[in-house]
Amino acid sequence: MTSPTNRYRPILRLNDLLHPIQQRERAIEFSTLDEPIGPYPNYSRLWASSRIPALFLTKAPRSTTRLSEDVYFVLIKQRITWMIHTWVQTARASLAETQRMLETKLNCCETHPVDTPTLDKDVDGQSSEQVSSSKQWRDDWAETLITTSDRFSEMLSLQGVKFPVQSFDKSHPEFKDFLNLHQEVDLEAWLDLLYS
Repeated sequence: MTSPTNRYRPILRLNDLLHPIQQRERAIEFSTLDEPIGPYPNYSRLWASSRIPALFLTKAPRSTTRLSEDVYFVLIKQRITWMIHTWVQTARASLAETQRMLETKLNCCETHPVDTPTLDKDVDGQSSEQVSSSKQWRDDWAETLITTSDRFSEMLSLQGVKFPVQSFDKSHPEFKDFLNLHQEVDLEAWLDLLYS
């Protein structure tokens, strides 16, 4: 007696039914970031909201054409960290002076008390100016301004932004203007926009 032969039948997947352009878009949607945390100033894409772009504008890695809300918050925190670092270097402000400016802005405008990051102290009682401690301090301030304080999330929701959003590259007609805006808005101007 002969047994029936099992013929190979390929499994049909949803992706097989899609047009090649849709397949590419779907692959991009589910791809992981190849540079989620990296040299923020080197990112080659941008995203900005239609209203108050200077506040919400952020750079994105070249592989990130669609930004989920979680990815956006990671990137905007990187922007804040970069702005604090740039402020300390270009304004020739010490970490202690920058700390006072950040605390003043945060405390004058928050409706409920928010714990602020503190600078590490040296043995002499002076604020530490070491790069390693200031990196963590900048990251802590970015977390405080974006996540701990409700102000940023409230303003973002008032803009009616629906995630995921499309980032854009150099071929976008407004890319150069947004890139210039990104470079021109310093920490103090950004805080003024947030707490105006």
